[in-house]
Amino acid sequence: MSHLPVDSFQQRQIVYEEHDPYRVTKKNARTIDSDSSEFDIVHSRTASDSSTSKLYNSAAVMTEYDDPYRKHKPFNRELERANSYLPYSHHRRDPNQPPALPIYIEEYIPHTSTSLGVNSMLHDSFAEQINSMSTIVKQPTYDKESMIEELSKKRKRKRKQRCCGLKSTIATIVLLLVILAIICYFVWPRVPSLSVADVDDNVDIQVSLNTTKKSISTQWKMNLTADNSANWVPTRITSIDLQIYDESTTANFGNGSSGFMILPPRKRTSIIIPMTIHYEPDSVNDTTFQHLYNACNIQSVPNAPSENRQDVLNVTLHVSYHIAGIVWTPTTNITVHRLICPRS
Repeated sequence: MSHLPVDSFQQRQIVYEEHDPYRVTKKNARTIDSDSSEFDIVHSRTASDSSTSKLYNSAAVMTEYDDPYRKHKPFNRELERANSYLPYSHHRRDPNQPPALPIYIEEYIPHTSTSLGVNSMLHDSFAEQINSMSTIVKQPTYDKESMIEELSKKRKRKRKQRCCGLKSTIATIVLLLVILAIICYFVWPRVPSLSVADVDDNVDIQVSLNTTKKSISTQWKMNLTADNSANWVPTRITSIDLQIYDESTTANFGNGSSGFMILPPRKRTSIIIPMTIHYEPDSVNDTTFQHLYNACNIQSVPNAPSENRQDVLNVTLHVSYHIAGIVWTPTTNITVHRLICPRS
């Protein structure tokens, strides 16, 4: 009786070791010519023994797992075969089914010879990559040439635009200058020309013949003619200033001013400028005083009273124009010969 328990215990130990689901099983060596189910299992797309396949099929394993304490029965491990291309598809293998032949993708894909003379998919893709790289390398050159052409076209356009813009600017400036010149020609005030008509007196001449001091003074009205034919618009004159000089001695002996006036355009207008005549010589025998005295006084001849005579004056009028629209002061000189001094 003691022998049986020992044998059964040893047998149970062996069964436990063989059917331990957590023990790592060592796979047998395989050969290419092997047609066993073990080769088919390994060659299939099923999970390895160390993967979760045993846990996944735990229900099937647990149904056939032997209890170490019950009577021993030979354990027939169910073979698993994946005849489907899906992973982890486990079902019984048909023993009459011939072994599956290996399938290669390249056998069912037609290939044409590439420029490199190879028919492999990998080589074809590599050749395509080379061609694409060459295209990519060539693309910048094309883009660069096109960019250069576009830049040259843009430069030409800019030059044309600049030339057109410059021409239009010059034409506009010339047109504005022409218009301005026309406006100035008609609007810009011109200095009227003056001429002396005659001279009238307002008061009697006053002459002082003292031995120590001599003087002569009077009031004149200078009658002038203003020729404004050069102007197309009325000329606004602030004033016309006159200075009168002896032509021979250049000594000043009178002055006057007209005041504000408006001269009509394209006409001649008579104007009167009042003048104050006053001269005091520094010496008794002054030439200018003698000219004024001889021209403005009647010289009586004692032996021939009928031969009383009056001299004339040769004077120079210095004229200063103050015209609205002209910032400077135009001046002119008017020479008058044989001017008769007025007397009452």
